[in-house]
Amino acid sequence: MELTLESALSADGILGHLSFLLLIISMLSNKMYWLRVGVIGAALSGIAYGLLVLGDPATIFWYGLLLAVSIFQFVRLMQAERSAAFTGEEEKMVQAVFRDLDSREARKLLDEGFWIDRETGRELIQEGSAVGHLYYLARGKAEVRSAGKTVGYCQSGDLIGEGTVLTSETATGTVSLSEDSRLWCIPAPVLRNYLDKNDAVRSVIDRRIGEALKSKLRATNVALSRAGGIES
Repeated sequence: MELTLESALSADGILGHLSFLLLIISMLSNKMYWLRVGVIGAALSGIAYGLLVLGDPATIFWYGLLLAVSIFQFVRLMQAERSAAFTGEEEKMVQAVFRDLDSREARKLLDEGFWIDRETGRELIQEGSAVGHLYYLARGKAEVRSAGKTVGYCQSGDLIGEGTVLTSETATGTVSLSEDSRLWCIPAPVLRNYLDKNDAVRSVIDRRIGEALKSKLRATNVALSRAGGIES
């Protein structure tokens, strides 16, 4: 078929290019689910083009093989998604912090940590010391103090310790629970090792940490302003 503008915009031409378009679109997705769906759609359109337009057995065979492999991988993905079930509190955490991860990645990361219950007054992080854990506050409240002054609070849904848990820097404030609380936590060495081996997860965690730090910085500035300003 001679390639002209008219032929490219014809029904046959559009069908012929559709498989490549779907492949390109699928490659732009961050979600494996949509990547698989896009490849399946591309394979189906390629088979249709081979059958209806080209009548070429080789084209039909290769797109058919692509379809078979894609369906097999899609079924495996769905099975893995079903096995990555979450409890109610885990689901809330995933939506609050790890919503950009697929279910399997989120499940693996959650399993690296553990859930704890701590009473009012328990100190989680000490100013001037290395941060030993990254915490997610599922229920409760925590007070943040720096140089003896209250500079903010952590509420349910907040990360605690994210500022320096991935570095060798010491904490800039002390964090203590002001209510009986429920937390998920992961030791700093375990988190660093896990992220070193999972670049995709690291990019999500880095983004969430950045967002959390900006939010807390704004809240701290407001608290200090209300208390009379930042001392020079």
